Amino acid sequence: MGDQTSQVHFETCTILDYTFYFTVMLLSAKPTLPANFEENTWATLKSAISAIFLKQPDPCDLEKLYQAVNDLCLHKMGGSLYQRIEKECEAHISGALQSLVGQSEDLVVFLSLVEKCWQDFCDQMLMIRGIALYLDRTYVKQVPSTRSLWDMGLQLFRKHLSLAGEVEHKTVFGLLKMIESERPILGEAIDRTLLNHLLKMFTALGIYSESFEKPFLERTSEFYAAEGVKYMQQSDVPDYLKHVEIRLHEEHERCVIYLDANTRKPLVATAERQLLERHISAILDKGFVMLMDGNRIEDLQRVYLLFSRVNAVESLRQALSSYIRKTGQGIVMDEEKDKDMVSCLLEFKASLDTIWEESFTKNEAFCNTIKDAFEHLINFRQNRPAELIAKFLDERLRAGNKGTSEEELEGTLDKVLVLFRFIQGKDVFEAFYKKDLAKRLLLGKTASIDAEKSMISKVKEAPPLGI
Repeated sequence: MGDQTSQVHFETCTILDYTFYFTVMLLSAKPTLPANFEENTWATLKSAISAIFLKQPDPCDLEKLYQAVNDLCLHKMGGSLYQRIEKECEAHISGALQSLVGQSEDLVVFLSLVEKCWQDFCDQMLMIRGIALYLDRTYVKQVPSTRSLWDMGLQLFRKHLSLAGEVEHKTVFGLLKMIESERPILGEAIDRTLLNHLLKMFTALGIYSESFEKPFLERTSEFYAAEGVKYMQQSDVPDYLKHVEIRLHEEHERCVIYLDANTRKPLVATAERQLLERHISAILDKGFVMLMDGNRIEDLQRVYLLFSRVNAVESLRQALSSYIRKTGQGIVMDEEKDKDMVSCLLEFKASLDTIWEESFTKNEAFCNTIKDAFEHLINFRQNRPAELIAKFLDERLRAGNKGTSEEELEGTLDKVLVLFRFIQGKDVFEAFYKKDLAKRLLLGKTASIDAEKSMISKVKEAPPLGI
């Protein structure tokens, strides 16, 4: 009985061992793929990709297409699938771009065809990428230096756009012509949306800088070089500077609406160089004196702001210095108008102060220029200005100045004190001032004892020039 039990136990264990062995073998064995699995699966995907490019319906639903890509990737066929997709896309992209060769002579119509081709390409590649998303997320990420499907499509489009040289050249030429037709005063209205889309295409393809921006900046430089010379000859300085302001605004607007943002800096610099830098001397020679004589605050502010853009403020400062010296010397050296010299100098200084504050934005260097130039001109005639300033004060401080309030008198004294600070021969001024003061006090002709005390105090406390 014991032997029989042992025999049964042995046979049972043997059967279980074989069962376990075969079960493990079945579970660990790879499933057998159907014959021609890869070719048949690719045929389905190829048909779908072709239908996308040809804008035709495809009988296979998207879920089956996703699964087809997944199956190929899971069975280590991702590399082959990627190459097949690339080859199929290249054939269609090449055909689409070649179809543009010899198309419409009307540049706007041609550019519209290019835009349509690009938009179709983008839509098609997005659909293909959607179907093959699993390939993008597995095989592409696992293999170094392999482009994503989208980048692969861009590379193919760029390659065949370059091979279809006529298409690329004609596109760039058309873009430049559209912009040139818009630039003249009362220029044509152009399709800025079309420009924007095509320039974004160039940016996406990585050819914007070399293929478009470089010739665009060259044409821009030529355009404004010619326009700058023409307008400087035909216009007065205020009108020319307004024109420059408008042009710079227009170029900035182009960058906002349809050019790449990185183009703004070199584009504006090109316009500034041709419209401003080349004409700094001509602008100053032709119009600066007229603007200063006319006290043209707004126009002078425009000069300052535009010159600041091209680092030409120093030229403006030198022109200001020359103007003050020449104009001031005309006032100081005119002996026939000595009686009005101080009044004229006060008016001149007040005008310069207003221009400095409102037009030259209180630039410290310009303030020092005004001081230096005034010190030069007021001492150009040695001691005569000092004597006339003393006489001017005598007239203002004498009794009988009807209609002058204490506040107005005090304000006049402060303004004269500014001129006093410029005088180098203060001893001459002091001699005349003391003499006139004594007469006023002895004869009882002073307008105000308080004003006399105030003026004496101001003269004593007046800080050195430049403080």
